[in-house]
Amino acid sequence: MPNGKGDYGGRSSWPGAVVQTLRTERKQPWPSRSDSRRRLLRRAGAALAGATLAPGVPHTAAETATPGVSPSDATPGRVGFGTWIDQLLCEARIPGASIAVVQDGQLVWAEGFGLRDTAARLPMTPDTLLQAASVSKPVAAVAAVLAFAQHGLSLDEDLLRLIPSLPSTAGTRSWELRNPYHMPLTLRLLLAHLGGTNDFRYAGYRRGIDLIPTMPEELAGLPPANTPAVAVVREPGTHWVYSPAGYTLVQAILMDLYDRPFAEIMQRLILDPLAMSDSTFAQPVPDAVAERMAVPYLPDGTPLPDGTPLPDGTPLPDGTRVFNTEASGGLTTTPSDLARFLIANQRALAGDVDGPIPPPLARMVMQRQPGTTLPEHCIPADPPGSFACQTSWGLGFDVNLDATFAHAADGAPTGAWFGHTGFNSGFLTLLAGSKTGGPGWSSC
Repeated sequence: MPNGKGDYGGRSSWPGAVVQTLRTERKQPWPSRSDSRRRLLRRAGAALAGATLAPGVPHTAAETATPGVSPSDATPGRVGFGTWIDQLLCEARIPGASIAVVQDGQLVWAEGFGLRDTAARLPMTPDTLLQAASVSKPVAAVAAVLAFAQHGLSLDEDLLRLIPSLPSTAGTRSWELRNPYHMPLTLRLLLAHLGGTNDFRYAGYRRGIDLIPTMPEELAGLPPANTPAVAVVREPGTHWVYSPAGYTLVQAILMDLYDRPFAEIMQRLILDPLAMSDSTFAQPVPDAVAERMAVPYLPDGTPLPDGTPLPDGTPLPDGTRVFNTEASGGLTTTPSDLARFLIANQRALAGDVDGPIPPPLARMVMQRQPGTTLPEHCIPADPPGSFACQTSWGLGFDVNLDATFAHAADGAPTGAWFGHTGFNSGFLTLLAGSKTGGPGWSSC
């Protein structure tokens, strides 16, 4: 969505949806959202899930429509589904959104709402490209698990010993991983945000203006990188701390393993096998891709360098940012392609041995990892006033969710849904699906 503000097994029915919006959001240890936008996304997700599955809820056209056909006769309450979504976008001042729905392991409906470019009055369509932001991470995580399995490597190998033994230094080069703690750092811990790596956020680079760092420069925090060096700053395996930097290390490891650019590795392991033909991890994106992308917008009051606040809906100056830390946030995609990724994981969880993701690996990815958050980073949960202080993460995915993207509180059974959110300079993305054959949805 253009955001104007800037395990397992189960039934044969797997509804799902992908939603993307354009909007910048301030980064927090647990990504924060304005209340209105959080309510919008949870309401839309609940409606998508309930309308496609729940008995007694009026059926939506999402169950039967072909992609690109708006479900104008769908009725969350008494309001047509498309009209209702338009009302939510207006309420939250979001210029545009894109949604895809899956049912019975198939992509059954995709639609755009609002505008991808407010100045040119260009509509958002199912084919509009958007940044997936941190929803790139679960895609990269599944690729990493596949890569290690294909090379006979354990997810629990000590990376201090593993990295020097890899076939190339395409990713790490002269950079050296240091772990001053007793517990070894492993790929499993990095994928679960338990690796102890630092937790700064990536702002990206201006396309065609800023110099783009190499991967070793990014790892070492050397110019022209605009972030610190990637470092292990707490005991691995103890506390869950959301760490984009850990995924940059994952990217470098895969580059060393294959001696190829990361975008090529992802094309081979995930995008081609899943027929995600409208997706790329290439950064900067090619011109042909950039032309199809939605314009990112800023939130109300975002200041210029001189402190002057900008009005809501101002386009992000200098356009869409380059995220060369591709595993952490470099995927450009559509909700339909993210739905294909969702379907592949659901089918693997149900035991489909003919898909590109082997069922044992899918179960491994969805296994909730042991650990706790830092006390000040507990995640608000349902019911209101409760918290999830035990880690909610599997490998790449949050695996402790319900259909409205709420977390199950400590002491309650682990949530039956898996998913991930993404926020960066002008884009907001959500992906969610059921682990047990229930509904799923995703959005950008």
